[in-house]
Amino acid sequence: MRLAGVIALALSACGAPGASPEVGVSRLDESLEPVFRELKAALDEGSDDVARAILSRLKPRCQDELSLRIAEGYERVLGGRAARDDLSAAVLVSEVPGGFEPRLSLLNRGSTAMVLTPGYVRVEWTAWSVDSAGRQSAQVGGDVVSFEEGWSLTPGKPHEVPLGFDSPRVGDSALAVRVEWRASLGAGSATLSGEALPLQGLNVQDGVIVRLSKELPTAPVDPLELLRYACGGEVSLPALLERAVRIHPSRYEEALDLFALRRSSFSPKALLGLAPVLAWLTGTTGISASGEDWATWLADRAQMKTQGDELDLPDGVGR
Repeated sequence: MRLAGVIALALSACGAPGASPEVGVSRLDESLEPVFRELKAALDEGSDDVARAILSRLKPRCQDELSLRIAEGYERVLGGRAARDDLSAAVLVSEVPGGFEPRLSLLNRGSTAMVLTPGYVRVEWTAWSVDSAGRQSAQVGGDVVSFEEGWSLTPGKPHEVPLGFDSPRVGDSALAVRVEWRASLGAGSATLSGEALPLQGLNVQDGVIVRLSKELPTAPVDPLELLRYACGGEVSLPALLERAVRIHPSRYEEALDLFALRRSSFSPKALLGLAPVLAWLTGTTGISASGEDWATWLADRAQMKTQGDELDLPDGVGR
């Protein structure tokens, strides 16, 4: 790890002029260089508590101006991360005539009022539709939204920010359409007690909404009911899909876990017939994976759930 990178990161957090970090290396107390590298490594790994401990030991040893500025820069980075960790964020979606209105919901869980000023908000959406025969289509869209003013976040009080209007085009033959929104905030600042701290990397929970065909009942279906029907003797794909699309999005993972646990009940041929349902629940299109692929994926899912690992989708299934 080059020392220049250590200095550049810290000075950028200070809002220092864009002088080349290479120039200041000779003015830095060489005995502190290993500690600064250790500090940056802890930050890169996301070990903020370790970084704070290193910084508390390091700062009293900073006697020259450059070392002190670097230490203060890292202090601001850690302050910004603490502010970020006090925030929760999610995309909420409302269906309105002609389309959907996504909103960014923010909650300051800390004890200090905060003004959050993002560099920008990138909004992306993906719409999957399925008909009663299992045919699927997908659309994507999005925009970058800029804000001239920051958002005042009072502790414990939700704050919502409109993110525009989206109108995916859905054919009349669609049984259902599932639209997911993702929002990411560009690097900005969080101001607490008059001090502006650098803020980036805020995790935003995706927003999901499902629009059903007018011919379908609106009552939600329990994942167990979907599994029960899928395990029955005579299975109709339209009836299977009508149950799948009425499961609430918050229970998709539960439904997939049930199929993973009962995977031995399904032959590869039966799993191939279930592909439109599995694709809907996983938010994928292009159902070209084989029944064997899905069988392997479900077996891996059952195993990964016990180990806490990440699981890739089977070959032939694309996001």
